Amino acid sequence: MHGENAPPSWARLPGARCRAVEHLTKLEGLKEFEFLDGLDEEFFQALAIAAAVLEIGGGTALYREGEPSGAVYFLHEGRAKLYRSSGGRGPGKERDQILGVAGDGAVIGLPSALEGRPQSQGATALTDCVLYAVFRDDLVELMGRFPDASLRLARTLAARNRELEDLVGDLVFHSAPQRVARMLLNLATEEGRVTKKGVVFEPSLSRQEMAEATGISREALSRALSRLAHEGILDLGGRAITVLKPAELRART
Repeated sequence: MHGENAPPSWARLPGARCRAVEHLTKLEGLKEFEFLDGLDEEFFQALAIAAAVLEIGGGTALYREGEPSGAVYFLHEGRAKLYRSSGGRGPGKERDQILGVAGDGAVIGLPSALEGRPQSQGATALTDCVLYAVFRDDLVELMGRFPDASLRLARTLAARNRELEDLVGDLVFHSAPQRVARMLLNLATEEGRVTKKGVVFEPSLSRQEMAEATGISREALSRALSRLAHEGILDLGGRAITVLKPAELRART
């Protein structure tokens, strides 16, 4: 074959076509991250080359507190919880405090990786997840080459720091029922769908994890949910939760 009908030279190399398709898929996926919107094509090409696709199932630990922080993870699809453990002594004594739930478009593991220190928190998939993993050294090199991208990542760190400040404020200054109401509103906003009955969602967090996210016991969470259901603000139908009166739930925060 000659001329325009001849395949490009790379197509004749073993596995080259598959690698090219994978690269284009990563390139398209990385361009969907809102906080990277508008950056140069050269940056996306370099990031796609550095990134490896990682697919994990719900319940899989991405990393644990104290483990080496060798990579940063760009979460393309799915939801993951970030948490610290109390380190209680003895079986059943250890408790987790959920620090946040990361969804599509989030970056996980960035602070510890940039510091070059062990992970200060754990991360576990709540649902099936697709992530792009970038080794720390590769990311630092890219940040040096592309200052605009470095600034975007710095902004994500600042936003995450603000979320942690808000969490501390909630735990210190708000009552348990207020924290439960705020958590439900956040989950409904991020995971719910609007129906004629109300905002319906199947929380990615289990009841135990919901208790951990609000810093209360499982029993206290059950009482708070039952009270909201008794007052007609929620409908607890099995796994699903329906917010029947969003305005009243917001007033409880």
